[in-house]
Amino acid sequence: MAGWKPLPDELESDAKNLVEQLRRFKDRSGLSLVALAETTLHSKSSWDRYLNGRTLPPRQAVESLGRLVGADLDRLGALWDLAERGWSGRGAPEWVEPVEPRERAARAESAAAVPGAPPPGSRFRVPARFSRPAARWTAAALAAALVAAGAALALRAADRGAPPRTDSARNPSASGSSDTRQLDTTCFAESCTGKDPKETRCAADAWTAALTKTHGVYVELRYSDSCKAAWARISWGKAGDIAEVVAVNGATRQDKVHYDTDVYTPMVASDAPSDVRACTTLSSGAHGCTKPGSTVHLTLPPEPPVPSSSAPRSSVPRSSASPPRPTSPATEYRGRPG
Repeated sequence: MAGWKPLPDELESDAKNLVEQLRRFKDRSGLSLVALAETTLHSKSSWDRYLNGRTLPPRQAVESLGRLVGADLDRLGALWDLAERGWSGRGAPEWVEPVEPRERAARAESAAAVPGAPPPGSRFRVPARFSRPAARWTAAALAAALVAAGAALALRAADRGAPPRTDSARNPSASGSSDTRQLDTTCFAESCTGKDPKETRCAADAWTAALTKTHGVYVELRYSDSCKAAWARISWGKAGDIAEVVAVNGATRQDKVHYDTDVYTPMVASDAPSDVRACTTLSSGAHGCTKPGSTVHLTLPPEPPVPSSSAPRSSVPRSSASPPRPTSPATEYRGRPG
């Protein structure tokens, strides 16, 4: 693997094995980081972090690269599991603190006077690799576990036909928090797939995570933090133009402009904006897509120009021709759907 930078010394051995394997796959594929990003829907900067050991790659990224070179995905998944345990600190072995004989005797005397203390002669164990990087990884693992637990509870609530709610959601003033999870949405994650973002109220905290322009038509990737779902929206289009949202797991949803200049798609579940992108296929045959979403909240596209003719553009008028832009991300722009 000539030309690769040395991996960080603090990287766990299993994580190092995974990264080295991914480097071999990347070399075998012959793809640049730009081409790899376009093929796998993970950005160039993300792959740079994955392949240099700065960030643990998500399982989807590992499997997508494995598919490109025909790798054994079961074996690759097992390798990722080992790396993830080592990265988060769950698989780190314990080490025993060496204790001098005199110090051990002093500890035994002190322990005898403390109720519930360990028996004399027992050794005090501390976590291995107690360093700042390990502490950060452990904290990240705990945060991920809390998010996963909250998602599981929300999914159970959605399966029963009720939106996920908390005490603070019923009484926001009790906590003083503005967390988007307090929105009274009617779906979460997988239960949002195929549903309308406005009818489910996921559009209430929606923001634009990616934006491009194809032959004069704006293409947006819209994302809701409260619902963990994304959808595509196009504007400045015309009847027959198609909007499509594409997830890294292969899930897609689309809709087309039936009248006026814009349309939005049903939603697909997405843990992060980086796992999805928005595309369009115009009635002229032109096609274009955004890059995978980022965490930056982008500015909405401008309103399309007003036709010079005073006659209405459609037999079905828009709900609002020139509404004001929202003053907060929690208020969806009502001049366009989704």
